[in-house]
Amino acid sequence: MQFKEFQEWLETNSTSKEVFLSKWSESQAEKNKKRQPKKRWDEKKVLRSGTEEWKRAVTGAYEKIKAQKGVPKFNGYQIWTDFIDEIGFVEMFDDSINELEFE
Repeated sequence: MQFKEFQEWLETNSTSKEVFLSKWSESQAEKNKKRQPKKRWDEKKVLRSGTEEWKRAVTGAYEKIKAQKGVPKFNGYQIWTDFIDEIGFVEMFDDSINELEFE
């Protein structure tokens, strides 16, 4: 499975992205209170930076699975989804996102 396929699959089969971005927005709202008025982030910047951080989280998960399964030329998508189901990846990933706290 290629990274883009994995990201799309994860975003379709998990609610983690919404939870992650919500927590990110709340964290940045708190940080904005401490920033100087001219240095406060607007909604677009908060969303853009949250999306970048989300992509880093997905990349980390992708690399861990890739280390286990590689990127097979044939049936790669099926091999990955079978492995993801076998190890209960979505549940583990969702739990880790739900427990995530930004500083």
